[in-house]
Order: sequence, then structure tokens, then C-alpha cells
Amino acid sequence: MDTQLLLSNITNPTLLFFLLGIVAQLVKSDLEIPPSTIKFISLYLLFSIGFKGGQELAHEDLN
Repeated sequence: MDTQLLLSNITNPTLLFFLLGIVAQLVKSDLEIPPSTIKFISLYLLFSIGFKGGQELAHEDLN
């Protein structure tokens, strides 16, 4: 197995946050995401989904 590929997969932020959540649950941590951060992430996801959908619709013919 390629060690560079393994290292890049292990240091993937998505995987690291997933593992952080598992560890926090196992040690019964009171880890909490601040409300302002939750709002920012929600708005970011909504805008990114909307822009991506708009770009894809722009490439299609309306019949």
C-alpha cells in the first residue's frame, strides 16, 4: 500500500472530525459546537448546494 495515500487519508479533516466525535462520545465529553458556528455551517452548506445546483442547471437545455 502506498504510504503517501494512507497518510493523506488519515489526515483528511472529515475523518479526523468523525474520529473526534467518536472519542468525545466514548469519554463522555461535554464537547459542543457553538451556536454561531452551527449557523455558519448551515448557511455555507445551503449556499454551496444552491450554487452547485444553479451551475448544473445552467448547462442544461430547458424544454
